Amino acid sequence: MAAGAPGALAGLLSPLSLLLAGLIPFLVGTLLAGVAGFEVRLKIVGAGALAVAALILAAGASRQAFSPGAGRWPTWGSRSLVGAGRLAYGSLTLAAFLGLLLQFGWHTGDLTIPLGGLGILGGYFYFAPPLAWHRRGWGEAVGGLCFGLLPVVSGFYLQCGHLVTEVLLYGLPLTFAAFNLFLLQGFPNPQQEAQPQRHNLAEILGPAAGALIYTLVNILTITGLVFCLFLPPSPLPLRGGLWLLLLLAIVNQELIKRKAYRQESRLKLLGRLTLTLHLSMGLMFTLMLWRRL
Repeated sequence: MAAGAPGALAGLLSPLSLLLAGLIPFLVGTLLAGVAGFEVRLKIVGAGALAVAALILAAGASRQAFSPGAGRWPTWGSRSLVGAGRLAYGSLTLAAFLGLLLQFGWHTGDLTIPLGGLGILGGYFYFAPPLAWHRRGWGEAVGGLCFGLLPVVSGFYLQCGHLVTEVLLYGLPLTFAAFNLFLLQGFPNPQQEAQPQRHNLAEILGPAAGALIYTLVNILTITGLVFCLFLPPSPLPLRGGLWLLLLLAIVNQELIKRKAYRQESRLKLLGRLTLTLHLSMGLMFTLMLWRRL
């Protein structure tokens, strides 16, 4: 029994970490709307956050229903394929209802439902046919968008019905970090003798090419953080904390340089550190914007 406890804990925390990875950028966009001078309506925050969570849950359930075992993503419970499909449809129904309520009940703007539609295309259809982005080599880009720029834009737009270029300052670094997180989930097990199915970028192009892509995108992540640090549109409180994020990004790059993808334990470590970078970046942006209110 003791041996099974850590696995049970990991099964609980891993899906929770993915929920946080999508919800924190949404909160960043919401706080940015308050900083821009718009009223932050708590009912909009609650409904929007619940819709984001429902879309992430639908994505996890669609993986269980259509592509069980794909990548390194955590399992969302030991549901049957039928049960997982029902959970996915139920989550999509909840997200659709909330989208209608936000746009037509609380008048959040004409782009509310299209933004939710992008969330469905990038979430549920990440694994579900006919799109199944993870099988087409587009999964990393779609996942990066859905865990970066898209929730930031949505959190901002739902509060005011407008968009500003400052969403790029926060949304793009989060998108780049999320891209690398999704990229690592597709790396094949180095100790696995059987040839993996060639669906993800790292499987299609090979681990060495995947590591090169990680490097290029990590450089974009570092560039985005440096831009926030030295060229912000307005003074950012607590921005000294960005140095810690830059240090973590450099540590991740050093692991890639040392070919961490050739050893399963080090590849898992790199995945956890990349997730930590994404979550820490979102939390740091949240704190900086909170201090600007």
